[in-house]
Amino acid sequence: MLRLIGARLVQAALTVILLSFAAYALIELMPGDPIDVAIASDPRLSAADAERLRALYGLDRPLAERYLAWAASAALGEFGFSRLFAAPTSEVLGSALLNSTALLLPSTLASAAIGIGLGILAARRPRGSLDTMVNAVAFAGIAMPSFWLAILLIILFAVLLGWFPAGGPPLEPGPAAWLHHLALPWLTLTVLGLAAYARQTRAAMIEALGEPWIRTARAKGAPASRVLLHHAFPNAAIPVITVAALDFATLVSGALVVETVFAWPGMGKLLYDAILGNDYNLALLALLLAALVTLAANLAADILQIAIDPRLRR
Repeated sequence: MLRLIGARLVQAALTVILLSFAAYALIELMPGDPIDVAIASDPRLSAADAERLRALYGLDRPLAERYLAWAASAALGEFGFSRLFAAPTSEVLGSALLNSTALLLPSTLASAAIGIGLGILAARRPRGSLDTMVNAVAFAGIAMPSFWLAILLIILFAVLLGWFPAGGPPLEPGPAAWLHHLALPWLTLTVLGLAAYARQTRAAMIEALGEPWIRTARAKGAPASRVLLHHAFPNAAIPVITVAALDFATLVSGALVVETVFAWPGMGKLLYDAILGNDYNLALLALLLAALVTLAANLAADILQIAIDPRLRR
């Protein structure tokens, strides 16, 4: 186990270095830079002023030299200021991260719980009425565009019924206001997310229920619930854990489409605005954080899979 963790940590470090350099280079290839934006907003700045500003901020140096300077500062915890928000990038990112966590964590947990439960129930009697219904719901959730479902929910619950607001963060403090504003985004992400859990759990459970040890457990008179939850589900949980790891990694990358439709100031919208606004420091920090959490989620999934199935240790 320790060898696995050590090897994965080395791989994660190399991945973060390569990814950060690739992201830095791609952002640098975008047309324009902060100095061009400053010139466009202030016509009194001349070309000579622009050259002096580029020299002052090091924008005239080679790409590799600029990346090394940024990486050295990032290693010390200095991520610079956000040009768009005129604040330290860590403060801007922290606020968006809290908003994305409030949006995505409850919906991720709900979609996992509901999807796994539906998958287990559907696998009890394959091709039965419940299995057919779960398959239909799963296929619809996988094929349904997130913006389309979000718009339908806004039309029904915000426009026609008037039960919930159409979007935006709450103006008044308190958990009740947050719950009121997050209800529709939660419902959207939960419906879309449970489809993958239901499909993966159903397929893995049907395969596990056909194994010899399941027949042995049934022959010994084990109750159906024990066969499902104690014997079959632990063996079927490995692919489900992989889906959960990828799902939890989105907590720091945000859900751009849903956040845009509901005007929610989360990580997805922040990253989109930072890239379009040439806010290098903010975009790089957001991408770096998303990569770190994705790698950590994958490592946690591997460790959990080995804990469930000791055969993977070989």
